[in-house]
Amino acid sequence: MDAIYSKVAEFMTDSVTFTAKTSVDKYNKATFSGDTIVTGRLIYETTKSKDVQGIEVIDIGRFITKGPAITITAGHKMVVGADTFTINAVDNIADENGAHHTVIRFGR
Repeated sequence: MDAIYSKVAEFMTDSVTFTAKTSVDKYNKATFSGDTIVTGRLIYETTKSKDVQGIEVIDIGRFITKGPAITITAGHKMVVGADTFTINAVDNIADENGAHHTVIRFGR
């Protein structure tokens, strides 16, 4: 099993920073703190999908990472280089051995 993950890891060379939402100020603007850098595969591909509330949104791309190393939610913000993205949805994919990988769909 480890041999498979070492081969898959060769394709997961992109780094993304996730920052958790910590609170909301008096103007209802979210504040964020606690950066976590996650390695995975960044795929830019525009598609239509539905967010966690069921509203149709445009995804700019997907970020695929091995297993849910941290709990990433739609409340996090995603930073790639100088660009900041909102997270439309997070799908934790499991197989017979448990958690396998996480797919994060993101947009503007």
